[in-house]
Amino acid sequence: MCTSGLLSQELCQRKRNFASGLLGTGRPVPKNLQDDPFAAEKYWQDWESGLNGKVHHDRPPSDWDGWDAPGAGDGTPPTDYIRSRRALGRNEPRDEYIRPIIDSRGIRQRLSPQEDATEDYLRDEFELNQWESRQSLKFSAILIVVPLIIGYVISRSLAEPTFVLMERFNPEFFELSDRQKVEGAHEVHVHELRLRMGASIGRAPPLDDEEMWSELHHEAVEIQEQMITRNKGAILNLVSDSTSALSLFGILVQDTEDRLMLFRTMGRIFSGLSDTAKAFIIIAVTDILLGYHSEEGWTAAIRMLTGHYGYETEESSIFIFVAIVPVTMDALFKYWIFKGLNRRNPAAAVTLRQMDRH
Repeated sequence: MCTSGLLSQELCQRKRNFASGLLGTGRPVPKNLQDDPFAAEKYWQDWESGLNGKVHHDRPPSDWDGWDAPGAGDGTPPTDYIRSRRALGRNEPRDEYIRPIIDSRGIRQRLSPQEDATEDYLRDEFELNQWESRQSLKFSAILIVVPLIIGYVISRSLAEPTFVLMERFNPEFFELSDRQKVEGAHEVHVHELRLRMGASIGRAPPLDDEEMWSELHHEAVEIQEQMITRNKGAILNLVSDSTSALSLFGILVQDTEDRLMLFRTMGRIFSGLSDTAKAFIIIAVTDILLGYHSEEGWTAAIRMLTGHYGYETEESSIFIFVAIVPVTMDALFKYWIFKGLNRRNPAAAVTLRQMDRH
């Protein structure tokens, strides 16, 4: 019941239009309401709440009475609307998510593949892989060349002049260590024995004590200069390699497209190998690094590395390192096979297990 004292004529007309359209007697029901009855109910509730809010601001609640439907003073939808909503619900299933999801298009493509589309797809993928491989090679060259150039330039242009200046102010800056002195004395003694052997067999003239002392002094000074030069080179190697390593880390830490293409190319190459080839590579690498005969290799590698940088390591330190690091690497490798390889490539894991057993 709409009177001028309770509701405005505009609100009454909006109510009549909505009710008539929703019940199918006037305007057609919106498409989304026909497809989803719950959307129709929400649409009714939103319209009712908006209308109540407008009336609430225009008139106090005491100035208007219930208008929802004849005989419905509790705010519930009319019975005609309920019947209309049930009729809409019978047209289509309510819970469409229960239907099984079937990719009919994918099934048709597999049963009757389109040759032209498939060829275009394979051609595009092949060209993309070729382009990524070329970019990966370029990026790999950058990873190798750029850090080496930076390390060489820094060591020769900054470190070497600095060492020359430091040696000028402190001549003992590159003094021989105790171990180098012992090694130098051993080399001088070997040279003395060589001279005496040559004189004994008649291949060299005999030398008296003064001549022998002069010859040994000259040999000792030459050995000292060689060891000082070796110490300078070791520090230069440390500066150069550290700079190159930092440069390489700085390039790799950047999240660039070239880095992603390099990783994708490496993964594609490894994935393209057969299961036997994958197992062979894994066994070869692990036997070289973690095999029962790898202790001598680790010891020699550590001595070469420490000698390259001029460090003096004790035998006990090397033995402790060899006893801890390779064993830890072996445990991590077995964990990777158990967790990662079994999940990503079960066939390669089985092949590896069979090859390792024999």
